[in-house]
Amino acid sequence: MRVLVTLDCIIDRRPAIKKVFGISLPDEEITYNRQSLAYFWRFSEKFDYIMELVGYGYSQKEMDEVLEDLDNLGTNPFNYAKAYNVVADLVAELPYRPEVKNVIDVPERGLRYGHWYLEQRTMDGGR
Repeated sequence: MRVLVTLDCIIDRRPAIKKVFGISLPDEEITYNRQSLAYFWRFSEKFDYIMELVGYGYSQKEMDEVLEDLDNLGTNPFNYAKAYNVVADLVAELPYRPEVKNVIDVPERGLRYGHWYLEQRTMDGGR
């Protein structure tokens, strides 16, 4: 069985200020949430799931770079990564992917996945 996890579940975005030629510009600092990564690792080991990382608005090359970064961190619970343009592309594909058990995403997009959606905070509740 396979569980899909969106990139938004494992990254933290913090506002930052970037200085260019003495001018302050708003920017964003993006880091990996190590606690979430460890949690997904334990989840995949406990229930013997294959984990796939999905991202919206990213290229496949960028998703492969994320997997490589996670490998370098030593905390990579994901076996595969796939890029989608929009959420609707994944939702349209779900009925044709019988190996997918759940999709873990931020609560704002949860209803789009139907019965495949699993909240991150309820992952210990069983299969």
